[in-house]
Amino acid sequence: MIRQDLWGNPVVREGKYFVFHDESEPNTRWLLIGLLFVNACYLNEVRDALLRCREVENYKGEIHFSQLPKCFEGQYGAKARVAKRWIEEFESFLRTKLFCSILAVDNKSKAYDQRVFAQDYHAYNRFTAMALKAGIAWHLGPLNLDRVLIIFVSDAKNRKSRPEEGWVDNFESYIPYRAELDSFLAQASGGNFPKVLVKRVELKDSATEDLLQFIDLFLGAAQMALVAGASRPVKRHLGEIILRWTQDLQKSPGKQEYGMYRKFNLWAFPDAQGRPYTNIPFALRGTNGQIHLF
Repeated sequence: MIRQDLWGNPVVREGKYFVFHDESEPNTRWLLIGLLFVNACYLNEVRDALLRCREVENYKGEIHFSQLPKCFEGQYGAKARVAKRWIEEFESFLRTKLFCSILAVDNKSKAYDQRVFAQDYHAYNRFTAMALKAGIAWHLGPLNLDRVLIIFVSDAKNRKSRPEEGWVDNFESYIPYRAELDSFLAQASGGNFPKVLVKRVELKDSATEDLLQFIDLFLGAAQMALVAGASRPVKRHLGEIILRWTQDLQKSPGKQEYGMYRKFNLWAFPDAQGRPYTNIPFALRGTNGQIHLF
């Protein structure tokens, strides 16, 4: 149905979003793909909020989950304190300005057929497009937009051609093509899905972009919750926050405590029947099955 104004003119509801992307592989089983959706009108406000967290701790260095120190205290804990402030800022305020969606791909699922992908990057690209489509549907769907314009920003250090191996990653051309095809197919099937136009794909050095470091932090904390692959208290603490959110999301929306419904989403694919699911087997648990919070 075409929307019209009071004079019968067609009205197009349009949203413009920056989508910041990163991926990680904690082990041979899991591939994690993370996306941050930031409405273009909030971009500077979000960056300013992250910068204020840096200024409080007087820390200007690059923040990556893998390089976080053991503890929050002392001079060398400044990086960890900024990371913690960023996550807490999302919980208290930034979740109203941006959305975070993380897809965990289970390579060991009975329904996962590696033979479909001739090269590893084919799988990375296809699942990134899948995460983008799902993120638009889940996080932007309630906005009932007719059209979504996207500037897709990915960490340049994770996007390198490999001519010595005889192939070149087609990420920059594939993501716009697939995102626009997915939106066309969704609309053709009668789904309530906006027309998607990826205006450009930017490969950017994460050292120059806090929002790429932010999605890296989300990915690392989600990875910690998923596989519990580190013993450092800082990393476990951040992983426990993610676990707390995901467990809270299993409750009905009216009983959730942290306001993460359609703001943060951690989902997995495929289950034994080849479908997405949210009942994820997290490894970060105490011996009694409960979360240990600091």
